[in-house]
Amino acid sequence: MKKELLEIRKLVKKAMNNSIIKLFYSKKENAGKKGTKEWTTLTQTQLETLLIDLIADEIDPNLTYEERGQIRGVTKRAFYRTLEQARLNLIRAIFTIMVAATLNIIDSPRLADFNDLSQNFMDLITVSKIENQSQEEKEKWINVYTKMIFDNIQKLKRQSALSKRNI
Repeated sequence: MKKELLEIRKLVKKAMNNSIIKLFYSKKENAGKKGTKEWTTLTQTQLETLLIDLIADEIDPNLTYEERGQIRGVTKRAFYRTLEQARLNLIRAIFTIMVAATLNIIDSPRLADFNDLSQNFMDLITVSKIENQSQEEKEKWINVYTKMIFDNIQKLKRQSALSKRNI
């Protein structure tokens, strides 16, 4: 395998093993089991494919889809089909936010809990990027914000989350 392909594979693996990214996907051993879900519109395979495509463009834009598929161990056709699905899911997610913003749904006082969730996530990203703290300290804060995020998600999943009244 070409040196560039190995480098891309290494960078994609590092990104997919990011502790924050892992929060949004069920563990491999739980995949397909009842009650497990992904918290994003991109499947892990779609995310990996999208990352391969983006990183490949940075490292060597002349890499073919056949070579990009080799990184994932799939055919050119399978790689491109998954890439199209990933792009479409990403576009749909962005359009959903745009529709909500256009209708002032995002700024609604009834969505304050959603905005808190967003802020918790931004804090989690900030904490994970701080370089002048020990790995143990960083992991402690990542765990704190992760717990806050998933506690908020449980609260928002309730039927009354968008209701004016609490049921």
